[in-house]
Amino acid sequence: MLDRLSPLARLAVVCAALVLVAWGIFTLAADEDDTGATPTTPSTRPSPFGPVPDSGAGVVRTPAGIVLPIVGGEPGAWTALTPCANEAVVEGEVLTGAHVVLDPGHGGSETGAIGPSGVVEAELNLDVAQRAAEALRDLGATVALTREADVRVTLRTRAEVVRALDPLLFVSIHHNGGPTTPGDRPSVQVYHQHRTPDSARFAGILFEELQEGFAPFSETWSGGNFTGVRARLGDGGTDFYGMLRDTAGTPGVLAEALYQSSEPEASLLLEPEVRHAEADAIARAVVRWLETRYAGSGFLTPLESAESAGGGGGSAGCEDPPGL
Repeated sequence: MLDRLSPLARLAVVCAALVLVAWGIFTLAADEDDTGATPTTPSTRPSPFGPVPDSGAGVVRTPAGIVLPIVGGEPGAWTALTPCANEAVVEGEVLTGAHVVLDPGHGGSETGAIGPSGVVEAELNLDVAQRAAEALRDLGATVALTREADVRVTLRTRAEVVRALDPLLFVSIHHNGGPTTPGDRPSVQVYHQHRTPDSARFAGILFEELQEGFAPFSETWSGGNFTGVRARLGDGGTDFYGMLRDTAGTPGVLAEALYQSSEPEASLLLEPEVRHAEADAIARAVVRWLETRYAGSGFLTPLESAESAGGGGGSAGCEDPPGL
């Protein structure tokens, strides 16, 4: 029949047919949406984390909310390493793997730095870790913390939590103290494992994200020439920080975000929006590390340290909380 029509008429018929086909496709998609199916749109973004790694034994979260690495036992009677690195039989919820482990530095009698604003570093570290965990979980990650309360936890137990869960990476969260010199950018220091390229790459990305996250809150900073990314080496060329040294095989960093011992950072860290910005920066850095091969920036020459890291983190004088 089309052969009997003029060229213009044939064109009109073809156009009408295309409109009907398009309308049918649109109607079918709308009907599928009515069934409860989630339409695929440009804004739908799959989780970058993938399946949760399964490490085997994992950790147990006791009814008191204490996270302990499992070293033996059976359901309902797990043998676990306590916060003070003793062994105890406990029960609780088991987690056999995690995408990310967050390590809030210090805790309990090991308060960390206490600044002029009155904020205690251990409390600040935990607050930021909890906010970062929430941000990462919203993105689809399974996250564990080495401590969920104001409890003293030895470096050995913290490291064993990381090893027991075998995450994609971990972040040890700290805030700086001590003498400073003026700086022209947020005073962020990120230390990486010196023999782990993925640790260094994440450190460079995290440094950038923390810089960007803090920048809107002030124009005056205290970090001076120490601001940046580097490895810190102790005796024998090993990683200076025990948390990095004792977790070899899992990429991780230790971040010192701002100087809570000096103004204006001490006052800034009292503000919830500043701590929230820090937590969001950690989450963004994790996603960038997973989705790109970008190396980050801010790298400095390695720092060699002969002195002690401060004597904290050991089991001497440590008392496990009652009722694990």
